[in-house]
Amino acid sequence: MVSFSRLAFLSTCRPAVTSTSSPALSRRLLSSGLAIPLVGLTHATMTSCDARGPQQPTTARAMSSPASPASIAASASEPTGYLNAADAAALDVDLMSTPGFSLEQLMELAGLSVAEAVYASVPPPDDGRRRKVLLVCGPGNNGGDGLVAARHLVMFGYDCAVVYPKRSKKEHFINLVQQCEDVGIDILDEMPAEAAKGEYDAIVDAIFGFSFKGEPREPFATALKEMTAAQGKGGNESDEGTQVMSVDVPSGWNVDEGDVAGAGFMPDVLISLTTPKLSAREFTGRHFVGGRFLPDKLAQKYGVKMPPYPGVSQVMEV
Repeated sequence: MVSFSRLAFLSTCRPAVTSTSSPALSRRLLSSGLAIPLVGLTHATMTSCDARGPQQPTTARAMSSPASPASIAASASEPTGYLNAADAAALDVDLMSTPGFSLEQLMELAGLSVAEAVYASVPPPDDGRRRKVLLVCGPGNNGGDGLVAARHLVMFGYDCAVVYPKRSKKEHFINLVQQCEDVGIDILDEMPAEAAKGEYDAIVDAIFGFSFKGEPREPFATALKEMTAAQGKGGNESDEGTQVMSVDVPSGWNVDEGDVAGAGFMPDVLISLTTPKLSAREFTGRHFVGGRFLPDKLAQKYGVKMPPYPGVSQVMEV
């Protein structure tokens, strides 16, 4: 996997963005989930810049969502290349209105990116053994990404199981479950005992996305504790043991500030969908950015620099 310097995420200031799309289009305002691949968007998304530096917010959305002290400080310095939660939702609105991507399209592309990152992190062994992956899915779009990833991973030669205790009643999610079952994936209601024994090569945390707020509630609070306990289990001299991987944002983290609750959950791998969120600054493991379908027009509008994805890959390690 080709490495992309973190410095490449830094971008110059861009003109303020004004969206005329309906906020109702943004599914992330309703549930956790998918972020769309944009790399290099500055943290000060809703400010305009000139030779004098960042100016005051210029859109109604910015004025209705006051910046935190931390974000104000970041806006006053150089661009960070990280995206806050409010701006990630605004990008969704644009992607679903200007180019007209559908939820189903975006979720499929995100899940494929997650599957590729898992493949890069725990590739098939030389002995021909099928690696085992457990995907823990939440009720929102982040969980949908996990369901899509599970199906792709089976096609990549992995044995997968899904923990999906709070199933969505929306038709698309029902279809995703059926698609998983059709390729032999077991859909479970709780964490299997095998996880604690280190019998999975990887556990994918696809519980909460960037719209998550507060603290995890059951059954996901226990699932997160069990994931943490499983990290590194089953390892030997040639194998690191169970690797825990989070989709977009480690579940339970404050999207802008990190593990403010002090839960101590630190996955081995983070798979950012779009530019990394602000909380990724606190992450210390392997970091992938997923997706490569942003139209040039939107990239220019947001002052975004896409990473040089290698070949046909949908992900890149940064």
